[in-house]
Amino acid sequence: MRFFKHGQRRKAIAFVKNKKAVLGLPMRLTVSIIIGTVALVAIISFVSNPCLFPAKMIVSIEPMVSTINSSHNYIELGITVRGTDGAQISEALVIIKGPGSVESNYTNEYGKTSINITSKLESGANEGYLDVIVKAACHETFTHEDMIKIVRQ
Repeated sequence: MRFFKHGQRRKAIAFVKNKKAVLGLPMRLTVSIIIGTVALVAIISFVSNPCLFPAKMIVSIEPMVSTINSSHNYIELGITVRGTDGAQISEALVIIKGPGSVESNYTNEYGKTSINITSKLESGANEGYLDVIVKAACHETFTHEDMIKIVRQ
């Protein structure tokens, strides 16, 4: 038999009979898990995209209309990528997709790149279009379908 000093036994018995502590534990655990999950999602989203408010880009392409023929079916494009403030965007990934091929390149420190793409128009078709996608850190992805026109000569 165990002997308790006066008042110790009451505390021990009160702890066993206190059902609020047992009921409060799952609620505290649930709240901790929810807060932890929200914090984890915030950290992961910040790591994957370090910019809170991505800026927009301005993409210029020369030529906007290109001609091809049976002996010459590749097109050389000059692309310039700038921010809305006019600053050049270096290391932007430029992707050109079109009938028969996909080509990509990164912009230099002046925000410029050139891409040579081979285009194959379907037989009987006299024109086709190329899609442009540009991705850069801290900027919204620029996507424009049918931005460049190809004409068979």
